[in-house]
Amino acid sequence: MYFPIDPPDVEGVFIKRLNRFLGLAAVGGREALIHIHDPGRLQELLYPGARIWARTKRGGKTQYYLVAVELEDELVLVDSALHNKIAAWLINNGVLLRGYKVLKFEPKFGHGRFDLLLESPGGGKALVEVKGVTLEIGGKALFPDAPTSRGARHMEELVKAVAEGFEAHVAFLVLRKKARAFAPNWEMDRRFAEALQRASRHGVLIHAVKLETFKWGLRPVETLPIDLEPPR
Repeated sequence: MYFPIDPPDVEGVFIKRLNRFLGLAAVGGREALIHIHDPGRLQELLYPGARIWARTKRGGKTQYYLVAVELEDELVLVDSALHNKIAAWLINNGVLLRGYKVLKFEPKFGHGRFDLLLESPGGGKALVEVKGVTLEIGGKALFPDAPTSRGARHMEELVKAVAEGFEAHVAFLVLRKKARAFAPNWEMDRRFAEALQRASRHGVLIHAVKLETFKWGLRPVETLPIDLEPPR
């Protein structure tokens, strides 16, 4: 069982990041602009000389769309546009939240949106926020890898959803091979870490699923333990 990834059609070498969503890479011996959908810093992945895989784009400012990066002995998916679809696939196949049914993508709530609306086995409604995790240090998957006020706001909105009678979940998709546990990145973004911890205390359920990227798909590997406490 695996989630299929639309195969990239080019490989290249990363040169540098120009801004949040734009990078420069060497493809076929020529420099080209590449779209980076993931807004994280990705510093441990997108360094000069890193081998990348991309899809050719039609139109727009960039020539290619970044799909994955090779890092030592692993392939890391960096296409964050797939995260909601991956989470829905995990749910539909019983890997995550067995017995739940996906009703809608990007449901509205309050003044914003979450990623998924589900129906629980008991017929209730459940909201899910999905986060992709590409940072791993010493066997621990960490989120975020850059400050995210939006992420903290999502956690606060999930607490409101619980108060209004919804089930609420956060699903962290861990895309690093060596990760053995998940934790919020207290050093990078204490506000998000505190918001996640507070959400958990108010009934929001936290999940971390590790997936392995291969050419070209994703395999679910295991559910990871979660540590929400700040480092001592």
